[in-house]
Parts: sequence; C-alpha cells; structure tokens
Amino acid sequence: PAQSWPPAPAPTAQPVGPAPGVQFAGHGARLGAYILDAILVGIVTTVLLLIVMVPLFGTLVGVAGSDGEIDSGELGAVGASVGFFILGAVVIGVFSLLYFPFFWARGGATPGMKVAGIRVVNDRDGSRIGWGAALLRLVGMWVSGAVFYIGFVWILVDSRRRGWHDLLAGTCVISTR
Repeated sequence: PAQSWPPAPAPTAQPVGPAPGVQFAGHGARLGAYILDAILVGIVTTVLLLIVMVPLFGTLVGVAGSDGEIDSGELGAVGASVGFFILGAVVIGVFSLLYFPFFWARGGATPGMKVAGIRVVNDRDGSRIGWGAALLRLVGMWVSGAVFYIGFVWILVDSRRRGWHDLLAGTCVISTR
C-alpha cells in the first residue's frame, strides 16, 4: 500500500482531554458527592438496623424477664426474632455493598453525585458504564483506600482527575453542569 509523506501520527491510546464541551468533575464536587452518599447510606443502614434490632432485643428482654422457665412459645419467639435479625443483616449488607454500583450502572450517578452535578462514564467514549465496570470500580475504591488513601489522592495528580478506582474500571467522572 502507498504511504503518504509525512506519515500520519499514530493514534494515542487514551484521549488527552474530554470531548468538546465536557469537563472533568472537580475535586470538591467529587468529595462532596461521596460525603452525601456516605451520610445517606449511614442513615438508611441505621434505620434498617434499628428495625431488626428492636424486635430481637424486645424478645430477649421478655424471655429474660419470665419465670426462668423457657417454654416452646418463648423459644419460637426467640428463633423468629433471630431469623428476622439475620434476614435484616443480609438486607443491610446487600444494600451497603450494591448502593454505589447500582446507581453507577443504572444512570451513572448516585444521589450525591446528582446533587453535585457529576456522573461516572466510560473513559474511552463517554458512554454509560455497565454492571461489570461498576463492580470493578467498587473494588477499586476499596483498593484506593487501602493504602493510605493514595488511590484517592491520585485524583489530584492525574490529568483526567481519575483515581485508582477509575483507572482500574476504565471510567472517569465528568461534570453535568
């Protein structure tokens, strides 16, 4: 095949900047969104925990205050309360684990990110991310925080404002405003 002179430059592996009109999310917006989401998750898990703990403690106090003999009715009540507690603990765990990936995969933004006017997108083409990338990004968040939060500090030095979790999942966070 004929080549033109001078040869065309080789395409870069990653774009050097966002598409026209797109801005990477600011540091403060990202931090603020995460704080809002952490508060929301904390409130919901606390309410759920109270919902499952009150019946368990009520049953245990009732059994402890009885005549010292545990009959089958009291034993059944304790078993039901423990079962309800275990089910509640599973619900709390699933909610806490899937909160971020659910919103990232669903629309690219958690409630906190919506308030901050930012969303997570695929780093290559700006498209929505799927469940695989969302779960990988969550694992990346754990890794980012595991070593003195260096993975989050990396956002301050990366030209595209990506943390280790973004690099691992192939994502970036952009401003929607």
